[in-house]
Amino acid sequence: MKLPLEDPILLPMLRRVYVENFLLIKDLELELGKGLNVISGETGTGKSMTISAVGFVMGQQGDFPEGTAVELELDTDGETYLLRREIKNGRSRYYLNGRGTTAKVIREITEGKISIQGQNEFIKLLRPEFQRNLLDRFGGLLKLRDKVEEAYERYAELRRRYEELLSKREELIQKRDFLEFRLREIEDISLSPEEVEELKVKAERLRNLEKIKRLISSSLQDLYDAEDSAYSKLSEALRNLWRAKELGTPVDALLEELTQIKDRLLEITEELRDKDLDLSQEEIDRINETLFKVQRLEKKYKKSYAEILEEAKRIKEELSVSYNYEELIEEIKEELERAKEELMKVSEELSSAREKTASRLEREIEGVLKDLNLEKAKLKVELKREDPSRFGLDRIRFLFSSYRSDLKPLEESASGGELTRLFLAFSLVLPPAETYVFDEVDVGVSGESSIKLARLLKKLSKSMQLIVITHSAPVCAAGDVNFITEKEFIGDIPYIRVRKLSEEEKLLEVARLMGRATENTIRGAKDLVDIIGS
Repeated sequence: MKLPLEDPILLPMLRRVYVENFLLIKDLELELGKGLNVISGETGTGKSMTISAVGFVMGQQGDFPEGTAVELELDTDGETYLLRREIKNGRSRYYLNGRGTTAKVIREITEGKISIQGQNEFIKLLRPEFQRNLLDRFGGLLKLRDKVEEAYERYAELRRRYEELLSKREELIQKRDFLEFRLREIEDISLSPEEVEELKVKAERLRNLEKIKRLISSSLQDLYDAEDSAYSKLSEALRNLWRAKELGTPVDALLEELTQIKDRLLEITEELRDKDLDLSQEEIDRINETLFKVQRLEKKYKKSYAEILEEAKRIKEELSVSYNYEELIEEIKEELERAKEELMKVSEELSSAREKTASRLEREIEGVLKDLNLEKAKLKVELKREDPSRFGLDRIRFLFSSYRSDLKPLEESASGGELTRLFLAFSLVLPPAETYVFDEVDVGVSGESSIKLARLLKKLSKSMQLIVITHSAPVCAAGDVNFITEKEFIGDIPYIRVRKLSEEEKLLEVARLMGRATENTIRGAKDLVDIIGS
């Protein structure tokens, strides 16, 4: 198996864990080292509690008592961070380098830097999304997958808009007739607000002119139009005076003057008739009809005429959209097709990269499984084409067989021990960008397999920091730094203590894990340390 090499100085490293009143740990300061850190101890001495303390700082939920506090010292990205979480007044408080902060900030710092793999983490292997992420991480395809997701988001947004336009098209067509009617009703007046105000002023004046028209009409009747009008009476008077003149009465001057009066009366009548032409009923009716339409609109829409004209502009805009709807739909459709082409292009690129990565991952995993005494194990990364999604075109499923029999999905073919070793194998072949914390890494592994496992861990620890809890003598023998958990009683209460082992104590612990510390097992422990270290 070929492990990826990185500069270990640049990789994240958990240097120190300081614990106050965490569950059964009263007071503990653990100085961790580079390479492989191994924690062992008797069953029931709380080995996993140390790992839980690390998870506590990273935001693990639970019912923690008042006064619980854990601090981590983490080197990453060329900087050292002091991360602390404590319970005060029943609430969690987080600190970064001694100053208050939030759980989100702590998660952002530790994410991708510390990875805790608990005893039941292997269950995650059964999840399709976890399998997909393993494949993409192994192949370094996450950036390409991000491009696929961006292309999918654009495609999905355009598709949503396109479908929305189609669904609204019928509704808008039905609405168009109503909008057109409203617009005709408003535009039928064809006047500006200023012109309407002028009409209102003129209408007020016309109401007085109608009275004048009636008076002038009556005057015309009296002066000329009636049978007994002034003009008729004056004409009869003139005829009588002419007869009187003919009979010898000297009335020439009066006749001349009265004739002038008659002519003037006729002129006045004509002038009055001209005034009557300025007061046509047709004009009055037109003005009143227009103002009636304005008042009806204002009452109907409960708005001023100026506001109604603004409403007409909005209706025109809406109708313009309606008239150009098909064109708009075609434009969006063309954009959608281009977006789909781009999505398919980057998705095909991702699928092609996944196919190449899958065969390489299969070989790498099978190589590690051979080292873990699963010589005949077979892994198949199945890629099945699906409709485009934010994750590409592939439905990814891991198929497995431990004896090269028919390959089946993991949930149908792998035992608990095999899943554990598979999970470990994936952890070993992925790019080392984290401090890995393995809780009970040797579950389901024994005999010669445990020696192979220890060698793999030792090899991997050359390029990253590992923290491992174990019951395995070979894994314990592989440790660069070894710790042991013990119980100590304060009164009747058992507390957990963790201490660093010297080289001599490490040999005794390896011998204990081999069965019992005797001269023979201690010699065996020395041999085991040499074998794994070679």
